Amino acid sequence: MYATAHRVSRNGQTGVNAFLYLHGRDFPWPENASSLPDTKPGTPTDRQSISVPPGSNPVHSYLDVVAPDGTPRAILLEALKLFRQDVSERSNPALFVFGEVTLRFGVRIGLESERDSELDRLLVSLEQVLPPV
Repeated sequence: MYATAHRVSRNGQTGVNAFLYLHGRDFPWPENASSLPDTKPGTPTDRQSISVPPGSNPVHSYLDVVAPDGTPRAILLEALKLFRQDVSERSNPALFVFGEVTLRFGVRIGLESERDSELDRLLVSLEQVLPPV
């Protein structure tokens, strides 16, 4: 499972787009899953939240959650909660691993001082697309 939220802009419009991808239960989960969003994001699902039409938009910030399909929502939310507690102390971009859950978060240069508020914006949209169970 790969869930992602990006704050993007186009033609003066700024918003957060979020998407959920699945890998399938038979997908061999790697020991280090941090590269999956770039190499094997999975199959798109209909769980998405779109504020700005997708495609070639500048990304201001992003939050990726990668975990095996079927990971309970409670575990995903716990990882996000723990990450949120000390995000201001982490580097940019940040990588956080909680069991089999991997989080990646980054903001573009110039937004480092707004990392907390960027993360909060992304979390709202990301939670909408996470698996319901």
